[in-house]
Amino acid sequence: MPTSQDRSRVAATRLREIAGPDLYRRNPFRVIGLATNAKPAQVRAQRHLLLGALELGSGTVPGDRRLPLRRPPSAQEVRAAFDALERPDHRLVDELFWWWGEPGACGCPAEVHEAHDDAVEAHAKALDAETDEDLWVDSADAWMDALDHPEFWDHVRHRMTTLSDRRMEESTVDGLRSALPGALLGPQVALAGTTPALAALLDTWDVPAGLIDDARRTAAEPTSRRIDELVDDVHRLLADGVNGRAADLVAELPELADQLEELAPHERYRWSAKQRNRVAVMLNNCGLALKAADRHRAADLMELALSFVVEPSDRETIEDNLAATPVQSWQVDRGRQNGVTRSPVRLTTAPAPLLPPRWPSNLAVFALFVAATTTCVVGLLDAPTWVSVVATVLFSWAPMGVLTADWYRSSMGDVATYLVGGCAFVLGWWAVSSAPWDAVAPFLWSGVAFLLVSPFVYALFADRQDRG
Repeated sequence: MPTSQDRSRVAATRLREIAGPDLYRRNPFRVIGLATNAKPAQVRAQRHLLLGALELGSGTVPGDRRLPLRRPPSAQEVRAAFDALERPDHRLVDELFWWWGEPGACGCPAEVHEAHDDAVEAHAKALDAETDEDLWVDSADAWMDALDHPEFWDHVRHRMTTLSDRRMEESTVDGLRSALPGALLGPQVALAGTTPALAALLDTWDVPAGLIDDARRTAAEPTSRRIDELVDDVHRLLADGVNGRAADLVAELPELADQLEELAPHERYRWSAKQRNRVAVMLNNCGLALKAADRHRAADLMELALSFVVEPSDRETIEDNLAATPVQSWQVDRGRQNGVTRSPVRLTTAPAPLLPPRWPSNLAVFALFVAATTTCVVGLLDAPTWVSVVATVLFSWAPMGVLTADWYRSSMGDVATYLVGGCAFVLGWWAVSSAPWDAVAPFLWSGVAFLLVSPFVYALFADRQDRG
């Protein structure tokens, strides 16, 4: 023989089972258009009538007049609705979520039924619309008003007695009473996964804070689990040295972190703060892994990490890493289940020192460009000096491409940059001192033109590289 505790648990379980987005759309009374106080004989007669007509293809389901379904129910849905009413303990739960109508034998005050029916209507409309925030607020207020009436549960108790089933007793009502506030949040929790704004509206329900916290955590669970999966994957890729793929994958984390913030603000929930900080750590680590190959992207990832980091010590480390990843002048280097960490993810610290300056070899590249352009235009094409000047200006972007090339950045170390620059200075001085003025003048004019235009070209080139 089931104990009172068992009956209470069964009632609560049934309530939670149906508390989803289809709470009202699948309510059997709404589907078949019967009143919640319909007698069993009326239910059986309606079943034979409707199912017989549907099988013959000659009938339609009347449905509910006050709040009809958007589409007529299928024969299978009608059959499922009647099946649900076969069990009085299931029917009692379904009656909670449809019209009680005018008081009758229950003897309830009229305002109890009115408040309940207003709550059902507001909640059903909110679920039908899904994204109308005003309807969600109205439904929360209406249900809280309905439950404020002490006679609310007297009506449920009367209906339990009328249905007269040995599986129900006073503990059944107790189970429904304790589970109903949480069940009312259920549809909103289910929809918050795809519409995170609904999570904030959970706070409009005047229920215990613990229920709101549990509801937010349930709503955030899929997002939190996806963060866990991505963090583990990125961590594995970085360990294997597949840095480019890791950076591509880590790009999904900021959007997930923003979604988690809507579902469960990190300042309010410690477990959410831990997930947010894990996102920052992985962004930082990917940035450092890309530092040698793509310095601009590395810096972008570390700056993004700063917008998500929570732990002060991690913030300090990321700031130090970012400070150690500058873009220097004339040098455009691009280069847990439930919120508990499941794999060791540690913040990586940027190595110092910085790459050496390359200004001697940079100047050599510029001088070689001016010399090559002037030689081609004036020497080979026999064009006037002004054509060489124009050509130098038009193609002034070319040496910038050399400075940003990986082969150039990797080859110009401490010794190489000064060796190349020194050789270029010696050769240039020899050419200028040994050649007649008429031969040197076109090179000087082109050099002056490049000197004047190069800062603007660099600015445009750097901006284009940043956007790329």
